[in-house]
Amino acid sequence: MDQDLGWWVRIALDGWAERSGPRYRRIAAALAEAMERRLVGARTRLPAERPLADALGVSRGTLVRAYDELADAGLVERRQGAGTYVRPRPAWTQAPVENAASALLRRRLAHDGSAHSGDVIDLSLSVPAGVDHLPNVEGGFLPQDPHDLASYGHGLHPAGLPELRAALADHLTGLGLPTTAEQLIVTSGARHALSLVVAALVAPGRTVIAGCPAYPGFSAVAAARGGRLVDVPVDPLGVDAHAVERAAAQAREPLVYVDSAGHDPTGAFLGAARRDSLLRTARRHGALIVEDLSQAGLDLDPDGRPAAPLAAADDSVIAIGSLSKMFWAGLRVGWVRAPAPLRDHLLRLRSASDLAPGVPAQIIAARLLPAADAGWREGLRAALRDRRDLLLELLARHLPAWRVGGPRAGLSAWAVLPVTESETFTHLAARYGVIVASGATACVDGGHHDGVRLSFAESPRTLESAVDRLVAAWEEHTRRLAASR
Repeated sequence: MDQDLGWWVRIALDGWAERSGPRYRRIAAALAEAMERRLVGARTRLPAERPLADALGVSRGTLVRAYDELADAGLVERRQGAGTYVRPRPAWTQAPVENAASALLRRRLAHDGSAHSGDVIDLSLSVPAGVDHLPNVEGGFLPQDPHDLASYGHGLHPAGLPELRAALADHLTGLGLPTTAEQLIVTSGARHALSLVVAALVAPGRTVIAGCPAYPGFSAVAAARGGRLVDVPVDPLGVDAHAVERAAAQAREPLVYVDSAGHDPTGAFLGAARRDSLLRTARRHGALIVEDLSQAGLDLDPDGRPAAPLAAADDSVIAIGSLSKMFWAGLRVGWVRAPAPLRDHLLRLRSASDLAPGVPAQIIAARLLPAADAGWREGLRAALRDRRDLLLELLARHLPAWRVGGPRAGLSAWAVLPVTESETFTHLAARYGVIVASGATACVDGGHHDGVRLSFAESPRTLESAVDRLVAAWEEHTRRLAASR
C-alpha cells in the first residue's frame, strides 16, 4: 500500500467500518469528522477513488458515492479531471488545529461519561486513580455545619486561605525546602502555577531551556508566550546539567525549567552534583530557574533520594507544585513559592482572570496535609513501588520490543517504541480500550515522538488488563505496518 494512502486508511478513516449505515455513508462520515478535527486541511486533495477503494476493500462505486455525499454537503469540490479537494470553510466554523495534546484530550472526552466509559482504562494521566488511598481526616473533609464557613468571610483570598498556606509551608519544609506561608500563592494546580510564572517572566523571544521529553503541556505554556524553546537531554540521572550550561551560555538570561524531585515522564531525579551544577549555571549566566516539585515526596527507591530542592539553596529559584500527584487531581490545588516582589506581581496577574481559588478544595487540602503523616507517605510510596515493578515486569514479558526506563520517582513510566512515531499507535490503542499519552505530547524538539507515557497509579488488576489491551493493539499495529510496506 502506498505510504500516503496508508495514512488515510489508518488515521483519517480509522474505524469507518464500525460506524452505522451504508458503507458509502460510513466512509463519508469518517472523512467529514477528519476534516472537522483538522486532520485533513482545506484544499487537500483526497486520494484517487480506485486506489482508496481497493485499500478499504470496497467497490469504486461505493467510494464515488461517498465523495458525492461530501460534495452535496458542501465539504469537498469535485474538479473534472483534477480530483476531489476539501473546500475552505468560514473562519468562525473552524476548530483549533489538531495536535498530539488535543488528540489525546479528544480520545479522553470520547469516553468520559459515556455508557462504556467503565470499559476504558486511562493510563494517560500521571495522577492517583481515585481517592481510596487518602488518609483519614478527623472530623471529615469539610465542615458539617454551613455556619462554620462564616469564619472564611467572603471567601476571596487571592493568595489562598491562610490555613492552607501554613499547611503547605509545613509540608514543603518537611521536604527540605524551608518555607513560610507568606512566600506562597495557592493556584488551581501546577499547570496554572506554571502559566502564571511563564506569563510573568517570558517575553517573546526569551530562551526557555527544558529537558526533553518534558512534562506534557509544558511546550504549549511556553510557546503561548512566544518563548524560544531549547531542549536538553534527560537521562536516568535527570536533566543533563552540562547541556543546560552550554545552552545557557548561548542565551541572554534564559529561563530554565527543571522538575528536580521527579522528572515527568521518565521518573528520574537530580542528585546533589547536578543540582549544584545547575545553580552555578544560573549564577554564571543570569538564568532564572523554575523548579517543579509536583512529584516531591514520591521517590520510590529506598536506597536513593533526590537532593534537597534547588530553591532551598537559592531563594531566587521559583518553585511550583501541586497536590494532584499525592492526593487527588480533582482538588485542583497547586502552589507557587516566589520572592516577595515577584509574588506580588503574580497576584496582580492572577486577578485579571481569577480572583481567588475556591474555598472548599482549599479546606480539604488543608485537612489532608497534616493527616498525611510519615507512615501514610511510606505506605503510598510502597504501593506505587509495587505497581511500578508490576508494570515493568508485564511490559518486559509481553512487549519486549519496547524499551522502558525504570522510574525512580512519580507515577509514570516512559516507554520507547520501535517506530518513528507513537501517535498512530495510541490512536489505535484507544479503540482497544486503553488510553496512553503519545511521545508528541511530551516532546519539545520533535525527537521523542516514538515514546509513550504510561501511568502505573492504577490497581494491579487494572494494570494487568491494560497491558493485555496494549499487547492486542500492538499486534494489530504491527500487522498494519507490515501490510503497508
